[in-house]
Parts: sequence; C-alpha cells; structure tokens
Amino acid sequence: MTFFLLPRLRWLATLCLLSSSLGAVAAPAASAGPTTPARGKPAKAVPAPVPVLRIGEINTYKKQPDFSQPYRRGWELALAQINADGGLLGQKVEILSRDDQGVVDDAVKAAQALVDQDKVTAIFGGYSSEVGLGLAHYAVENKVFYLAVAPLTQRLTWQEGNRYTWRLRPAAWMQAAAIAPKALGQRKPRWALVYRDDESDRATADAFKSLMKTFQKVEFVYDTPQAKDKFDAEALVTAIAQTKPDAIFNMLTGDALRLFVGAGNAQQLFEQRPVVSLFTGDPENLQALGGLAPADWIVTGYPRDAVDTPANQAFVKAYTDKYGSPPQTASVLGYSALMSLAAGIKRAGSADAEQLSTAFAKLQVSTPFGDIEYRAIDHQSTLGMWLGYTSRIDGVDGMDRYVYLGGARLQPLDEHIRRLRPGTAERAPRGAGEAPVAATTASTTTATAADAPSPATLVPPPGMDRTHAPQALPTWPGDLADKRSPLLPPVH
Repeated sequence: MTFFLLPRLRWLATLCLLSSSLGAVAAPAASAGPTTPARGKPAKAVPAPVPVLRIGEINTYKKQPDFSQPYRRGWELALAQINADGGLLGQKVEILSRDDQGVVDDAVKAAQALVDQDKVTAIFGGYSSEVGLGLAHYAVENKVFYLAVAPLTQRLTWQEGNRYTWRLRPAAWMQAAAIAPKALGQRKPRWALVYRDDESDRATADAFKSLMKTFQKVEFVYDTPQAKDKFDAEALVTAIAQTKPDAIFNMLTGDALRLFVGAGNAQQLFEQRPVVSLFTGDPENLQALGGLAPADWIVTGYPRDAVDTPANQAFVKAYTDKYGSPPQTASVLGYSALMSLAAGIKRAGSADAEQLSTAFAKLQVSTPFGDIEYRAIDHQSTLGMWLGYTSRIDGVDGMDRYVYLGGARLQPLDEHIRRLRPGTAERAPRGAGEAPVAATTASTTTATAADAPSPATLVPPPGMDRTHAPQALPTWPGDLADKRSPLLPPVH
C-alpha cells in the first residue's frame, strides 16, 4: 500500500514547491509599484483638483416656499452662468445653502457653521427683517461680508448699518415712497392699513404713514397689524368696514392676499374705495389671486411678460429654458444677489471681507430690471420697482399703465441718512456728486412754491418702449423726503 502512495506524495510535494517559488518571484514585483510604461506610450496624468470658491446662502425655505423656491432658482441660474464663464478668480463657485426656519438664532448658527466649518468667503440671503438684522449683527461682530436680499427694515442700513452689511431689495422707505404719491393723489382723509405684525411690514407701514402725514391731513382709522401665525380674513374685512375708511393701504401677499380679496369682494369692501397695494403686481401674487384681482388697484410689481428690455427678455428666456416655467420677482432677487456678489469679487480681485466691502461702494451691476448701483452712503442698492394698476386682459390678471421707478429717486436726503447711520454724520469728503450740507439745507428751508423742484421725469430703462413710461406721479409739494417727516431727524 505504501509503495503505491509514494509517487502521489512526491507529485504533491513537487507541486507545492513550484507554487512557493512562483509566489516568491511575484511578491517583489508587486511591491515595486506600477511598471514603467513601454516606450512611446506616456502615462496618463492625474488631473489636479479644481480650486473652489465657496459662498454661503441662508433663507427660509420650508416656511416660505412661495418666495424661497423661485428665489433659489434665480441664484442657481446665476451660479450656472458664472461657472460657465470660468467662475471667479480662476475658481469654480460653489454655493452652500442653509434653511434658517425663519428663526434668528437658527440663522446665526447657520452662518457660524458656514464660516467656521465650511470656510465660505461671504454670505447672502435672508427673508425676514428679523433674520436680516441678526445676520447683520453676526457679520459686523465677525467681520464677514453679508448681502441682505429681502429684508425691508431701514434699521439694516440706517440705525444699525455696518461696514460689512449691504442690501439688494428696495427698503421700507423706498417701498412707501414709490406708492405714496399715488396715495396722496387720491386725496382721501381716512385710511385703513392692512399689514403683518413683523419688522418688514411695520417699518413699511410706518414709512407710509410718515409720508402721508407730511403732506396731507390724514387719519388712520384702522391700523392693527395682523398676527403672523393666524389670519381671519372675514373678521379683518368686517373690522375694516366698521371704521368706514375712504381708502385702503395693503401689504398682504400670497394666500393671505387671496383670502383678503375674496372676503372683501364678498362684503363689497373695495366698492368706491381706492386701494394702494404693495407687491400685488408681482407675478406670484397675481397667480395666487387666481382671477380674483380687482381692477384698478394701484400696485407695485413686476410686469414680467410686458417688459421689453434686452436684459429682462434674456433673463426670462434663460430662466424659462432651464426650469420650464417663467421667473417670479423672487427669482430676480436671487439672480441679482449672486450676480452682485460676483461683480464685487471681480472688482475687489479677492473674496476677502474687507476688500469686498470696499469694492461694493458705488458698485454697478446689471440686473433684469436694469443697471443698479450700491450706494456708498447707506449700502443700499438702487434696484427699483414698477408702479401701475391691476388689470385683466384676455382673462389674465396683470399690470397696466405701469412705469419703472429707479431706486435712486426713492431716497431721503443724504443729510438725513448721515444723521441716522452710525459713522456717516462726520464722513468727509463727500462724493463728487453730493451737494454740501449747507446748500441742501438752504434749498429745503428757503424754497418757495414758485421755485419748488418739479417732479423728476420718469425715464424707462434702456431699451424699453417709451409708451410704458408715462408721467405717472403727481407733483410733490416739495422734496420727496421733506424735512418735516416724523421718521427723519431734523435738518437745521
């Protein structure tokens, strides 16, 4: 038996020795790394990682989807265009976005995480004024550049303004100044005010009341802000009707606007009563009304499909091609915000907060609404708005008889701003286009009715058909921002 097994054992032993020898030869070759390629076949180079410039963005996405979704699409379109053009400073741009839930503390924590952990170079966004003020305070305490997009409160650029905070959207004073001349033209002594109980709406309502009281003897017979977390349209309409107002000022938007108009129509609240209504002419609000929009309300908004400037038409086409639906006003804000940051970074040659803040002074930016400038005196952009009337054409709600009001002409006197904004009262020298304080004071103090300045000519943006720019504003009794306004400090 042993004799027959021996050849098999010898064969197995030989096989094991042969396997060990081959493994020993292969191991050094494997540890030596990749083999040298044959001549004439160079190795493929591993591409270097593309440098990235990170920018932080914060907004109220879940709680304000009607605004935040088209707004996000706006800045995403801008991001795609910027990167298609080579990015910024030779780097691809990346946006890191966070939801603040409409809570100031959450917004500040998001900003801290974006700056400390994600290493963003600047921050933009903000929907509510409360969040905007919180982010502005964080910006100045930590020397971080912040571009506020939607907050309206004047505190952001006046009383609590700082070096690192700038604003895109027309502020509360500008919103009121745009519509007040038309309201004054109604010559109605008893007004009802409809607005939300938040910082943006309160600031705008205060500015409207200030301007109205400055130039006419008026009474605000209904002036109760509506709670943010609940809204009873029928009760509101009933309460307004009981005060018997001659005219109505409104700031409600979205679903609240739709409910208010529906209840008002049912109780005939708007019959024979002029209504001036901010933002109602925005496409998103006209869409929310669903055909309920009363005719001939005096409104601000964005007559998107009728604005025939090359800048607007190009924006609308690019947006519609990308998303399959046309842009909203919020889309314009998102797009213009990121394009503003891109222009500032290019001008500064850096994303450093100090250099970017310096570069934003008198920075000019092209937007779908036309060219704007960021004012050095108060860090407010000159983005404007359209003023017109609600109308229904071919079964579609829209704006009619509209005119574009540039933000530069919706400002109070520079001297007022210097007294309100920290660090600007003693600022000197002034810009080349600014008049001396003494001359400004004298003109507002000694001007008579005969030599009072005439209203500014309403000029359409470049490329717009001039038939869309009639003389829409009545003559002011004096300067747009009169020294008697209770919201402004006295000029001596």
